[in-house]
Amino acid sequence: MPITLPWRFLASLTLLGAFSGAAHAASEAEIQLVYDGVRSKFPDLSAYCKLTDAERRQATVQVTIALAGAKKLSDPTGAGPQAGVLLRRDCGLDTAPAASNPSTVRWMASAKPLAFDADRQTLGRFTTAASLANRIYTPEGAGPFPAVVLNHTIGGVSQHMQVQAKALLDAGFAVLVVDSYGPRGIRPGTILFPAEVAKDDYDALAHLERQPYIDKTRIFQTGYSLGALAAALLASPEGAQVFKAPGRFRASVGHYGTCALHSNSSSPRLDMLSADSDRPVLMLMAELDIETPPKACFPLLEQMKAAGKEVDWHLYPNTTHGWDKSENNGYVYRSASGESMTYRYDAAVTKDATERMIAFFNRYR
Repeated sequence: MPITLPWRFLASLTLLGAFSGAAHAASEAEIQLVYDGVRSKFPDLSAYCKLTDAERRQATVQVTIALAGAKKLSDPTGAGPQAGVLLRRDCGLDTAPAASNPSTVRWMASAKPLAFDADRQTLGRFTTAASLANRIYTPEGAGPFPAVVLNHTIGGVSQHMQVQAKALLDAGFAVLVVDSYGPRGIRPGTILFPAEVAKDDYDALAHLERQPYIDKTRIFQTGYSLGALAAALLASPEGAQVFKAPGRFRASVGHYGTCALHSNSSSPRLDMLSADSDRPVLMLMAELDIETPPKACFPLLEQMKAAGKEVDWHLYPNTTHGWDKSENNGYVYRSASGESMTYRYDAAVTKDATERMIAFFNRYR
């Protein structure tokens, strides 16, 4: 079952606090918990001290996110940065946490690369959602096929991924469903920074490009919620440079995602979609979505369109987050501010969104 906003998307803002120095007072016990977690990874403190500033911050963030995801921290935004101050002091460095530009923070990723199966698979009667993970499914025929990398929500690979994979296969696309959780032993619902998903996508892209039955010039990406944030990131050339990706996706589509993470007016804004985007992107959003609010995309999308960028969007009226997830129909989501939203499965919106996605890919196919 999906988790609530303080743990789902404030994870990204925790990262911002850890890098910007925007921390507030946290309990000594929680600071010590983060400190001990980092030290357990670096029994030889000198090895930690020899890391670059970015690598030390990344190590602290990894521990902070893991503890926050396990709900062992009530104040990760405060505990993480202050533990970092203590570690820097132990290293004999200045104690002020180095500031970092949010445009850099949005590309932070540190998980070990996923392994993908190169053998062609066929979607059959007994194929389960779980068995789809990190395998390539193709239509019948010799190929080469255009392909789509498909990303899950924070709930992991579930039933709706199988439905969408079948629709793409029926439309003539090979499909690689990326599971960013299972192979790493991460429980669905756990915090995962969107850049980790984007990096997984670039690795999946490189894997697809090596397969003789895939047309490497026609590889697309689509994602849902967390995966939609990755779809927005992938439109920017900056990520490909950061991750040293040799290739780029032809186009990407985000389903019930948003263009920026922004908890309130006083917090930093972490852009997912940015004005430097140079790949076609389609954002499909829900009017009643308080989990990934569409308002964060405006006026940015309109400005990008006016500047000649290949961006499109559609806002579904009277529709909620998770519109295609029949398995989560009726789930009540509550935001940190006390607002609530009940997930409503909508077959008509699901059908329309899938058709818009396929039409968008075919435009660039």
